[in-house]
Amino acid sequence: MDVFKPYFSNSAYYILGGIIIFISIIFSINMYCIIQEDISMFSTITIGIFYIIIIGSLVFLLLIYTTMSYEFQEKELILKCGPFKSKVQYEKIKKISKIVDLGNSPIGSFRTPKYLLGTNYFSKYGRITTYATSYKKVLLIETDKKRYGITPKDEDNFIRILDEKLKAKGGI
Repeated sequence: MDVFKPYFSNSAYYILGGIIIFISIIFSINMYCIIQEDISMFSTITIGIFYIIIIGSLVFLLLIYTTMSYEFQEKELILKCGPFKSKVQYEKIKKISKIVDLGNSPIGSFRTPKYLLGTNYFSKYGRITTYATSYKKVLLIETDKKRYGITPKDEDNFIRILDEKLKAKGGI
């Protein structure tokens, strides 16, 4: 069983950390204003819960960032990041492409310049389920129903092993 990791960038930590700090500051200012204005306890609790959910979600995404991996199994390629997982059966793979730049992504699950997780829509390529650490140098794996974007660190070796699996399982 071969396991590949994507290229990780420390800037993803800086971006997510910055977002968390920014939201925490806004939360603190907001809570101070609420207390000074003597707004109802229900409103204060509701706003507090909202901020805690946002900050908790971002901390969760930050913690699972380094768990992203691409694992070759006997019958399928498993793309993982924390509890999120996609299984791509070799016989269903129709095309593999190297994308230099995915371009603009106006709609999506979760994305920063160095962290793309979940289904994202790209203006050039449409909907792609991403387990990637960059918009650039993305390996696009297409099946009949879905497209997956990944960024393996050792791309040439990854493609070589994937080609072997596809030939053995009757893919491309």
